[in-house]
Amino acid sequence: MVILFSLVFVGNAPIGTVQGYEAVRGIITSDTTWTKANSPYNLTGNIAIDEGVTLNIEAGVTINLNGYYIRVNGTLIAKGTSTDNILFNGGSIKFTQLSNSWNEQTGTGSIIENSIINSLLATGGGSPKIINNEITESITLGGNSPILSKNTIEITGTEWLSSKIGIWIVEENSAYISDNIISGSFDTAGIQIDGGSPTIERNQISNDYGYGSSEDRHQAGILISNNASPIIKQNTITKNAIGISLAGYPTPTIINNNIEENSNYNLRMSVQVDIAAANNWWGTTDTAVIDQKIYDYNDDFNLGKINYTPFLTAPNPQAVPDPNAPTPTIAPTSPPTDSPSTPAPSQEPGQTDQTEAIIGAAIVMIVLSAGLGLLIYLIKRK
Repeated sequence: MVILFSLVFVGNAPIGTVQGYEAVRGIITSDTTWTKANSPYNLTGNIAIDEGVTLNIEAGVTINLNGYYIRVNGTLIAKGTSTDNILFNGGSIKFTQLSNSWNEQTGTGSIIENSIINSLLATGGGSPKIINNEITESITLGGNSPILSKNTIEITGTEWLSSKIGIWIVEENSAYISDNIISGSFDTAGIQIDGGSPTIERNQISNDYGYGSSEDRHQAGILISNNASPIIKQNTITKNAIGISLAGYPTPTIINNNIEENSNYNLRMSVQVDIAAANNWWGTTDTAVIDQKIYDYNDDFNLGKINYTPFLTAPNPQAVPDPNAPTPTIAPTSPPTDSPSTPAPSQEPGQTDQTEAIIGAAIVMIVLSAGLGLLIYLIKRK
């Protein structure tokens, strides 16, 4: 007989602690702890953490999502240790706009720390802190101000989205992405920024898939599009097909980065506005060599110009992940009061929510972009 968890407590277990159950599904409507003693936890359906409710996951716990998701409308605290990680396998973890954002000043809110995450991560308005984890699947960041710091993000997952993008910023937000090592075999971008004003700082971004590939490969370390206005500073972007790619009408700040050894271009633009990219290291001080790895007006006079002078005359030693860097204090935002309520406890969590809508829209965008890029390439070949 399969036993399902909803709000069932047995024996002498403290209220809010699950004891003796491994198969879990449904809506968590009171504070709950998943313990190492009862690990692993196997999802047999979707899980929703109700608004105002906390799910605490102890160090050493394994969660097998089995293709289902954990939707966070309240607070998720998953804090492993450096010697006793939490393990998430499969499925996805979704923070909605109702979820409790991380507050660095008080040390409260939603956090995933010292975990191995083999699951898709998505924030649809929430601002969790994701720190010191090993991550193998794609991360999608919606609105608000999530913190993604000091993670090793090596995209090796089998999900379709993970083969395309490492970190996807899909709408207006002020995400803080710092001190991560981002690598893998994604064929679109390590970080794709489609909106907002995120800060991308002290990351190392490289890609096995794009490096050394032919001219028609357009994989980028960072892809900036639409009207995004990110701050890209003190990163090392190397061994991609393209270091940074620009499309649409972005207004980025690109400064103090090491952008070098990218096989096709260090910086490529397909926009008609001029872009400032001064005070970066391009792998050389020879302007003729720098120009060869920058694609702009000088290669296609329909494009704008990339103004890269003055430039650094040596690599920036600070453009690397810093494990001791402090986490910035970002004021959390309160969830909207007029948002739809969580389904009643007797219901299965719905399959449609804001986060899924964001991911769906983003997938449509990348399919359209890929088709347009292929069409342009075929026309040029003729």
